[in-house]
Amino acid sequence: MLITSSRKPSVNTRTLCKYLASFFNCKYLTRGKMGLAEVMSYSDDPHVMVVGDYHGSPGSLLFYGEGGDELLSIRLSMFYPEDYKFTNLKSFEPVIMGESEVGNLLAHYFDIYQDDCYGEGKCIKVEGDHLEFFYSGKLLFRLNIKSYRVAEADN
Repeated sequence: MLITSSRKPSVNTRTLCKYLASFFNCKYLTRGKMGLAEVMSYSDDPHVMVVGDYHGSPGSLLFYGEGGDELLSIRLSMFYPEDYKFTNLKSFEPVIMGESEVGNLLAHYFDIYQDDCYGEGKCIKVEGDHLEFFYSGKLLFRLNIKSYRVAEADN
């Protein structure tokens, strides 16, 4: 998966992009003036995540598949713990814990294993309307889901 931002991202959005790229062990691309087709040409994987801005903060995650087809759109807000500090994460494979449609879609589209988290490595805990990202048992940040939309399958 490749992660990029909207065209003119805020500092907070760029920081989230870098954190997500480190969390998912994937590449982050500074977008600049590139269109989605050009962004996708830089990806070795057919999946691209675009982090959108809303009033100077991350406000959406858009997931695209092959050919630029939108798979999933999530409107969100962010929460960082008080002791938040960006750091590159070791390349453990992330695990999703919990049951929700969004969690199941992320696991399906991006081949993320679903299981219980045991404190080591990277874990996304799915609870109700939020996704909590943990590393070695410590909360990194939380995405509060305001709404989401799943693209309709072509018939």
